[in-house]
Amino acid sequence: MKSIDNKLENQSVTRVVSFTSGKGGVGKTHTVVNTAITLASQGFSVLVFDADLGLANVDVILNIQPKGTLHNVLKGECSLDDILIDAPGGITIIPAASGIEEIQGLKASEKMLLMNEIERIAHRFDFLLIDTPAGIGSDVMYFNSAAAEIVCVITGEPTSLTDSYALIKVLSAGYGEKTVSVVVNNVATESDAKAAFNTLSNAVTKFLQVDTRYVGWIPSDETVRQCIMERRPIAAEFPSSRAARGIADVARKLGENSRQNRVKGGMQFFFRQLLDLSMYGKEASY
Repeated sequence: MKSIDNKLENQSVTRVVSFTSGKGGVGKTHTVVNTAITLASQGFSVLVFDADLGLANVDVILNIQPKGTLHNVLKGECSLDDILIDAPGGITIIPAASGIEEIQGLKASEKMLLMNEIERIAHRFDFLLIDTPAGIGSDVMYFNSAAAEIVCVITGEPTSLTDSYALIKVLSAGYGEKTVSVVVNNVATESDAKAAFNTLSNAVTKFLQVDTRYVGWIPSDETVRQCIMERRPIAAEFPSSRAARGIADVARKLGENSRQNRVKGGMQFFFRQLLDLSMYGKEASY
């Protein structure tokens, strides 16, 4: 549990962290959801934004049925308050919707509506965790480039490493990102995790001049597969499992990193960046 002093020190700052990955299938959404639940168990209020506007997954993992989605908000049928979900583990979810336009495909008025609605809600929380789509598409860059901290989830597989390098390259060349945090998921040992991180970090440092920060690792654990199949969050259901303990360590380090990285800003920076991207856009050269 976090101390009262820390709570008072940071109560006016919403820490915005995006979770991203170069490819699908690395366990990003599972990592986001369970990190959020772990932070909530430590006394933080956490809002999770499912920013994969076309392929919603957060509600699937948590086995919850949205009463509405961002699609309804964008059509003016309801407000963001109407679709917020109080999810297992004490977290709150902004559900996405399957099959709607990417953020860059939305009209300027729709982007402004989305931005204003999230800004109005998010300041109530200690953390806003953003689950971005996988890959290097426009939605990915839109939300990653505005967040105070970017967490790239990788595995030890070569395709994960090469695709993550490509993602970081675009963030660096097109959006000026200089720091990316890394979580290594689904590996047998910490030495395997460090080896995967070092492979990625060495290439990024050499060719991109981006600082990569090792946040932690999540062990391979059969309980993860069980929880995914049963649509139950491992952090709430099996907190003593190997994977849940790894996620708890990641959550603790993220809390520490966020306090250190406040210079980039919290909610005000996030929404100013979203506004700039909505109005002007950015062209990546890579």
